[in-house]
Amino acid sequence: MGAEQTPTSGLDSGTITELESSLRGGLVTPDDESYDETRAVWNGLVDRYPTLIVRCNGAADVAKGLAFAAEHDLPFSVRGGGHHQTGSSTVDEGVVLDLAEMDTVRVDPRRKIAQVGPGCRARDVLQETQHHGLATPTGSAGDVGVPGSTLGGGIGWMRRKHGLAIDALRSVDLVTPEGELVHASPERNEDLFWAVRGGGGNFGVVTNFEFDLYEVGPIVGGLGVFYPGDEAATVLAAYDELAGDAPEEVTTLALKGHVPDLPPMPDDLVGEDAVAILGCYAGDPEAGMDALQPFREISEPLLDMSEPMPYRQLHELGTMMFPEGRNYCHRSCYVDDLSEELIDAIVDHADEAASPLAGVGVWQLGGAIGDVESDATAYPHRDAAYMLTVEANWDEGDDDANLEWARDGDDLFRSLGGYGAYGGFTGADPRTDEDVTERVYGDNVDRLAEIKARYDESNALDRNVNVTPADD
Repeated sequence: MGAEQTPTSGLDSGTITELESSLRGGLVTPDDESYDETRAVWNGLVDRYPTLIVRCNGAADVAKGLAFAAEHDLPFSVRGGGHHQTGSSTVDEGVVLDLAEMDTVRVDPRRKIAQVGPGCRARDVLQETQHHGLATPTGSAGDVGVPGSTLGGGIGWMRRKHGLAIDALRSVDLVTPEGELVHASPERNEDLFWAVRGGGGNFGVVTNFEFDLYEVGPIVGGLGVFYPGDEAATVLAAYDELAGDAPEEVTTLALKGHVPDLPPMPDDLVGEDAVAILGCYAGDPEAGMDALQPFREISEPLLDMSEPMPYRQLHELGTMMFPEGRNYCHRSCYVDDLSEELIDAIVDHADEAASPLAGVGVWQLGGAIGDVESDATAYPHRDAAYMLTVEANWDEGDDDANLEWARDGDDLFRSLGGYGAYGGFTGADPRTDEDVTERVYGDNVDRLAEIKARYDESNALDRNVNVTPADD
C-alpha cells in the first residue's frame, strides 16, 4: 500500500512528521481539533483552508517552513496578526507560516528602544511600553498585528507628533525566501531597510522589529464626540478648518456613519445617524483637553465622551468597533484638501451604505508625517492632508452590495481628487484580482522592483501588495 495521504495536499504522513520533528514550534493539520480556530483570520469574508499551519518559534522555523513549501511546490503565506483584510495571511491548500508564538517584547526604558517579535499585536507592545510611559507608533486598534501595520507604513494615533511606525523603526531581522537571515538598518543593507519601510512583506519574513520609543501616556487627552448626522456637511467643514490649525500633538479621525452599539453608548442613541470625531493629544493631558476643546464645540453634540484616558484604551476602542469575524472591505485614497464638493460626496455616499455598520472615515495626516521626504522610505504619500477610507462592515446581508458600495465610493472620491492608496486598506473583493501596486507605492515602485529582484527574484513572496521583481 502507498503512504498515507493528508486530505488535500498529496503529502505523505512521514513527510509531515519529519517537518514537525524539526521545528521548535508546532504543526497544525486539518485533522487537529485546533485547525478551524487556528486558520481563522480577522475578516469573516475570508475563509481559506491551508494544508499545514507551521507555528513558528524562531527564525529557524521560518526558514524550515519556507524551504518545505519550496521543496513541495506549495503556495505559502505569512501570518503575523492575521488582521489584514485581504486575507493575505492565509492560503488554500498551502502552508501558513504562523508567527503568533513569536510575541516577545523587550523594552529598554533608559535607551527608549523596544525589540518586538512578529507575533505581537499593538496591545502587546503597549502593555510593555506604557508601563514606562513610553510608546511607539502602532496600528490604531489594539488587535492589529505589528508586522502588517508597520511594513505598510503604520498610521496610528501619534502620527502627527511622531510620524508613522516606519519612522520609529531602527532595524529589522528577516528571513529571505532562500532561508538567509539578514539584518537591515541605516548602517547595514540600507537598500533593504529603505524597502521594508512601506514596501510590505515583499522582501522577507521579519522575525524582529527594533523601534524607537517616545514619551506618550499612559494618560492622554482623549477626544470622542458624536454630532447629528443631518449636520454632517457643516461639521466636516468645521472639522477641516480645526484640523488645519491643530498642533502636531493632536491626531484626529472623523467618521460619518452611525452611533455604534458599544459601551458606554446610551441605548437610545445606538444606531443614530452621526458624525464621530475621535482622537488624542500626544502630550500633557491637561494641555491636551484644551487643544481638543474646539472639536467639541462645532455644534450641539449627541454625545461627548471626551476626557483624559489611558492611551491603551484608545486602541481598544478600535478593537471593539471592528471585532474579529465581521465582514470587512475597506478601501482608501489620499486627498490634499476637503473641498465642499468632496464633503458633500462623503456625506451622500455614507448615507447610501449597504449596511448600518458602514461609514466613511477622514483621517487627519500632516505634522511629522510630512517632515520626511516622499522618497526617503518606500511609503510615498507624505504630503497628503487626509486619508479617506470607505469602510464596508457587515455581519449579514448581500456581500455583493457591500463590496460594490466600497468600490463605488473609492471611484467617486478619486474622481474628486483622491489618489494613491494605503497598503492596509486596499479592499478585499474576492470577485476581482485587482492590481493596486502603483496606487500604494507611487513613484517608489521602480526602486522597490529593483530591490525585490535582489532579495526575492522568483517572487515567492507574492501574497501582499505585490511588487514584481525587475528584469535584469
